[in-house]
Amino acid sequence: MNGSPAKMGTIQGTAGHSSALKMKMEQNAAAKLKEEAAMKMKMESAAKLKKKSPMEKELIGNQDRLPEELKAKIDAAPGKMKSPAKQLVDVEKQKENMAKTKKAVEAKDPYAKALKKDPKLASYIKERGKHKAGSAEYEAQQAKINKAYGKTRSSKVKAAQIASQKKKDAAPAPKPTKTEVAKAKNVRTKAEADENLDKKTTKIAKKSAKKEFGKDSKEYLEAKKAHLKAKEADRQGSKGGKKQSLFRRLSSKINKRKQAKIDKKLAEK
Repeated sequence: MNGSPAKMGTIQGTAGHSSALKMKMEQNAAAKLKEEAAMKMKMESAAKLKKKSPMEKELIGNQDRLPEELKAKIDAAPGKMKSPAKQLVDVEKQKENMAKTKKAVEAKDPYAKALKKDPKLASYIKERGKHKAGSAEYEAQQAKINKAYGKTRSSKVKAAQIASQKKKDAAPAPKPTKTEVAKAKNVRTKAEADENLDKKTTKIAKKSAKKEFGKDSKEYLEAKKAHLKAKEADRQGSKGGKKQSLFRRLSSKINKRKQAKIDKKLAEK
């Protein structure tokens, strides 16, 4: 033969073709394995998603003691959607629980129960505080309060309240604070200034009347009396000013006698 397969390259070509086929098969196998792995991961993820979510779990532990409003909100969450019929049953149950809670509160709070019986209870209590225990006004309001509570007035409680009131009345007045003292001083100073101003104003008016109308005129006598009244008001501290300390009674008697004389003269005019 002119040329053998080895010389013609036939053997070499076949070996190369086989090598290419083997490589392609390995690539296909690797791609298949990769696809199977991806599919497995996808199936595992789907299985995890199908697991029961925390929202679908029933309440455990002490969660059954949660307030009814909070339970209702948890039940109404997106993961806890219920059928309309079941929702209606839950609403009725919620109303029933709220009614029970209200009754329990009223049982623990006698004031709320009494207020429901008599809406004017607060006004009775307020009015009672304006009077002393044992007085007719106090007892009248107390009777209305007892009626609202459905109770009778305890004689022991009444006696204790009256004794406490007497003790309170006998106690010395509390010492005023610095602020109260300063405030009282300011009020007294202003009152004293007003009294002095009245005295000065009436004195000027008296002099003007004497100069214009004469000493024996009616105008002068009236102005003089007004001045005497202003002096007496200042002496007694009628507006809250300082009172005259020495000879106050004697000065007042003299002032009143002068006013009486002026009244007698005015009556003759």
